[in-house]
Amino acid sequence: MSIQYSVNQYSIGILLSWIEADQIAIPDIRRPFVWSTTKVRDFIDSLYNGYPVGYLTA
Repeated sequence: MSIQYSVNQYSIGILLSWIEADQIAIPDIRRPFVWSTTKVRDFIDSLYNGYPVGYLTA
């Protein structure tokens, strides 16, 4: 059996619109939230500036 993967780039706006339209869902996290306020701010800044931030898998 062969599994096919593809890599696509989507803007954060597109991802948020999919969440709002219930087309995708973010699962509950099973461990405590550990990011500091500074790390969250830096992550949002990276999204805003269009820097690559990682992958979402589906």
